[in-house]
Amino acid sequence: LALAEEAAERARFERDVALARRIQVNFLPPETPQPDGLEIYGGNIPSRGVSGDYYQVVEREDHGDVGVILADVSGKGIAASLLTGYVDALCLAYLGEGHPPEEIFNRVSPQMNSKTPVESFATAFLGLYDLDTGKLSFASAGHDPVALVRSSGEIEWLMPTGMPLGLMPTGSYTASEATLSPGDTMVLYTDGITEANNPDEEEFGRERLGECCITYRGLPVDDMADAIHAATDSFAKGVPYHDDRTLVILRRV
Repeated sequence: LALAEEAAERARFERDVALARRIQVNFLPPETPQPDGLEIYGGNIPSRGVSGDYYQVVEREDHGDVGVILADVSGKGIAASLLTGYVDALCLAYLGEGHPPEEIFNRVSPQMNSKTPVESFATAFLGLYDLDTGKLSFASAGHDPVALVRSSGEIEWLMPTGMPLGLMPTGSYTASEATLSPGDTMVLYTDGITEANNPDEEEFGRERLGECCITYRGLPVDDMADAIHAATDSFAKGVPYHDDRTLVILRRV
């Protein structure tokens, strides 16, 4: 009897996880926009059925730009997925009102701080890419440095402009800028990729990821993403991933 009850409870939990995953998938873009002059890839691989990672790509035709959001919520599983929905709702609402990236984070962070447990926070990157000029205005809330790979093979890292969302009752984010020239590629990622371990307990790391970005910069963005995941799998040699993995790639063409 006890075994039957345990099996039934496990089945209920698995149904709950499956339902949570279906709901969370609806937070992600059903189709990645492909505006003229820009190639975009976005993809998420959860480690435990539901994910603490979140990304969004929004073309704002009335502003002539594309908004890109990538967030990594503390923790894993269903609790983290709930918080991704909160981040999604807040960021999209303020993005729709036309606020710049730093102001969006300055509004989102205090709300997270007041409504979530003290151990809950999120690293996040929010950028607005101007389709005419190639100019990128962005804010980064403690997120892993974003790789900006020039067509020449040089790489620049776009660094954080403030601390993770939700840590403090006030916002203190600043803006930064970069410009993509034709052929330049921007690679956003979560630490499930860089912190992937091999059997010797070495991490894949940002340096290896940067080398992949340089090596595969000439591939179409979908193929570039596949190549990065293949390189990570080859490095891990079968060691299970302990965190969600998300990639968003933008290339000016």
